[in-house]
Amino acid sequence: MTKYGVLLAGAKRTHQESHAEVFAAHPQCELVAVASEKGDPEGRVSQYQELADELGLPHVADLDEALARDDVHIVSSTPAVERRGIVAARCMDAGKHVYLDKPLAGAVADLDLIVSAAERNGVATQMFTQNRAGWVQDAKRAVANGAIGELKAIHAENLFSKGRAGSVPKGTARKESENLDRYTYLEAKREMFDVGIYSLGFIHEVTGGLGFESVMGHTGNYFFAEHVGAGVEDFGVMMASLEGGVTATALGGRFGWTSHPMSGPQKVVVVGTEGTMTFDPFALRVEVYNNEPDFAQPPVDPYDPMGMWGASHPAYAPMPKRRWTALRSGSVMADDVAAFVEAIDTGVQPDMNARTAASLTEVILGGFISAARGEEVTLPLPRE
Repeated sequence: MTKYGVLLAGAKRTHQESHAEVFAAHPQCELVAVASEKGDPEGRVSQYQELADELGLPHVADLDEALARDDVHIVSSTPAVERRGIVAARCMDAGKHVYLDKPLAGAVADLDLIVSAAERNGVATQMFTQNRAGWVQDAKRAVANGAIGELKAIHAENLFSKGRAGSVPKGTARKESENLDRYTYLEAKREMFDVGIYSLGFIHEVTGGLGFESVMGHTGNYFFAEHVGAGVEDFGVMMASLEGGVTATALGGRFGWTSHPMSGPQKVVVVGTEGTMTFDPFALRVEVYNNEPDFAQPPVDPYDPMGMWGASHPAYAPMPKRRWTALRSGSVMADDVAAFVEAIDTGVQPDMNARTAASLTEVILGGFISAARGEEVTLPLPRE
């Protein structure tokens, strides 16, 4: 059995904490170090050190030095959105396989940089999605087997139940900008971007990879004052035209801790010439009512007021939600990482490779442009 050393190019309060846990649990993987970039702000470097200390790993404050190590075969890459293109390309040019944070990057130039680096180096690349969830695979099989006849339309949604909702002043409406120069703040992040990619991943998986031809997007602040203050959307809607005349709609965002009995709604609806089918991970569940207290929102975490990441201290950790118990269990990320390692073993490029992930991320970037202009945007986006 081949063993792979895994370098963590990412800090605390990113998705790296989840990635690290799953890679560490895989029998073929061993975490070897945490790496930051030269010139990172001091406050950011301390978050890399914090993660390294928690995992008992060395912190290498020079990414190139870490990539030169012979015991590094895989990089789990979760830098800030604005650095994802540069960091991923450097890792691939060093000959490493790269497990990519979602969404892939925040600019077309960075998407192209990642794709070109992946293809000229011939390394395995995979962006995390929730596509390997059993209910998504059920939807894929139903379409492939003709259970609804010919596919005509698909709807996908993913909403996170986190944060204190209902704080937006009445009458608040924001105008989207085409100048997407920042994606993540301490108290907020672009949620159609960060969560909507899951919905687009569902559409890609269920339709068998139909290409997106155009997109219309709508973004606005609906729930959270934090997003109003940062000037970014907490929720977004996209409508797209796919190859073969298929229409798609996608929702992505967050809507508050107390807005859902579990982590938030997920759903895929497929419409065909012979019928309509809905797939929902919580459709099969047990609802529990006992003398346990109802869910209460946790105290505000000064390092993460919206609960985007793991709590910075146990005092800020949200209590578990126990009213619903889903009958399906398992870890979607563990399944995703296992598939990535298998792809490396077999030399077969993963389906959600850099090129596929770039095309889906480009749909969201087109959605932002559409929301800013108030018109449909043709895909792919123009290059300079």
